[in-house]
Amino acid sequence: MITESAGRPAWVAAYLTKLGVDDPQSLGAPSLETLRRLHRAHVERIAFENIDIQLERPQGIGPEESITRILAGRGGYCFNLNNAFATLLTTLGYDVTLHRGQINGSVEGAKATPDEYGTHMALTVVIEGERWSVDVGLANSHHEPIPLREGVHVQGPFTFRLQPLPEIGPDAWRFFTDPVQTTFHSMDFTLAPADWEDFSEIHADLSTSPQSGFVQTCELFRRDALGTDFILNDTLTRDDTDGRSERILTSAEEWFAVAEDVFRLDLSDIGDDDRAALFDRMQRAEEAWRESQRARAAQQAAADV
Repeated sequence: MITESAGRPAWVAAYLTKLGVDDPQSLGAPSLETLRRLHRAHVERIAFENIDIQLERPQGIGPEESITRILAGRGGYCFNLNNAFATLLTTLGYDVTLHRGQINGSVEGAKATPDEYGTHMALTVVIEGERWSVDVGLANSHHEPIPLREGVHVQGPFTFRLQPLPEIGPDAWRFFTDPVQTTFHSMDFTLAPADWEDFSEIHADLSTSPQSGFVQTCELFRRDALGTDFILNDTLTRDDTDGRSERILTSAEEWFAVAEDVFRLDLSDIGDDDRAALFDRMQRAEEAWRESQRARAAQQAAADV
């Protein structure tokens, strides 16, 4: 339960401690530098993860439940992470707006119009006279806030791009992820304000439908200044200045050790039977994907003959 303490919700100090801020007074008044500091800490310490969806016990996305998850050592996906962070920033005095966004797996799939957006919760913050894209729930993207300006934005080894979409709408933008990364192509969003309840219906679908990527694939992401660590099913990947390295995780014990050590997750509430069942599910999903890739390659080779 979120309660009030000394004029500020009691969870604020605990949330900031999770972000490595032991003295809330040290943050001072809202500033761009502090926003950057909080954003970096969030993507480094609070993982993007859909483990509960994989266990068929999907979480809610309200700010109170999302914050409670973080305080318990868990993360969530965009609806949890950005909703919680927006609530924290608003409480600290920042001018935050939620927006409806749409993940594009490929440029060919980018066909939705702003009134259809909803697969991603995007955030902006207006500070020091400029609007910034703030996103702690976009997997392997932002390490820091990105100014909402058309053009290329470099963070560590990754190159991102922002582009207005006047042909879609006057307030529509597209965020392009680094072209070397392969988890998604881009994210479209509208600057029209949204409420977190606007995402409830799509969350129900994304967290339960057999066609949802979040149901089909277990995903963990953690960003730092030098790169990104992520797990898709049983494969641990690191993208950084040295390129890409991959490692297949071969047991439930190894998988959960990495999830707890690399991604800083407290998974103590998941028993041995659920751990074994989850890992078996991931292995079967990954083998099905690999078989589909082999079949596709064989079809392509036959077509080239």
